[in-house]
Amino acid sequence: MPGETELHRTLKREACRWLYRVGYRAVAAEVALRPLGIVDAIGAGVFKPYANHHGSRSDIHQTCVVECKASRADFLRDLTHDGQMTLCMIDRKHNRARRTSRRRVLRQTTGLGKFAACLLQPFANLHYVLAPPGVVKKTDVPPRWGLLSFGPGGISVVVRATWQETSAASVVECAIAQRLTNDIHRADERAIISINRTMLQEQEALAARIRKLRPFTPAPLPGHLFADIDVQAACDAPTAPVEPRAVL
Repeated sequence: MPGETELHRTLKREACRWLYRVGYRAVAAEVALRPLGIVDAIGAGVFKPYANHHGSRSDIHQTCVVECKASRADFLRDLTHDGQMTLCMIDRKHNRARRTSRRRVLRQTTGLGKFAACLLQPFANLHYVLAPPGVVKKTDVPPRWGLLSFGPGGISVVVRATWQETSAASVVECAIAQRLTNDIHRADERAIISINRTMLQEQEALAARIRKLRPFTPAPLPGHLFADIDVQAACDAPTAPVEPRAVL
């Protein structure tokens, strides 16, 4: 994304690698999920028995969201202000009462930070914050969120996330597929532009070489070289037949 730091791009790349390494087979970065916005990295997949979050004996579908924070200010920006959660809970109570009335539907996530919005309307089963060591403390981790630390040895789990039941798995997978499809189309466009640019450069170089060439005019050959050829050609030429004259 424009304006982001190199550290933030590195965290997103490492988050996608970590998600794939732990078992998520559909992984993408910068996925748009309304009303949360754009999440840094998200993964979805079906985990085999004893390899899932619960250690269950059956296959379990899991989705995981990873938010990358390169600085302390970036982490504090997604926190919810005091009293905003209470206001959103009031909106949720209003929307529940709307089933028997004709009241207007309120947006129950207005003003919430990304951490609290994932708590009220979870799109994934697991939520993690990825940051360098010292940026986010254990006491600062939002409720039900986990903490991942990125260091020289890679990513390590500092605080394990709490499982959240959600039915938005199909929405997450569709968002991942849409993001990956857009990346493929953009890659094709960049490849075509690159090929056209290369062909244009080659054509310009060839035109410059042609302009540098001087016009070539062959010198006339001396005539005595063709004298013998002309005599031999005259001898070899067939003679015209003589017509017989009438005898008087």
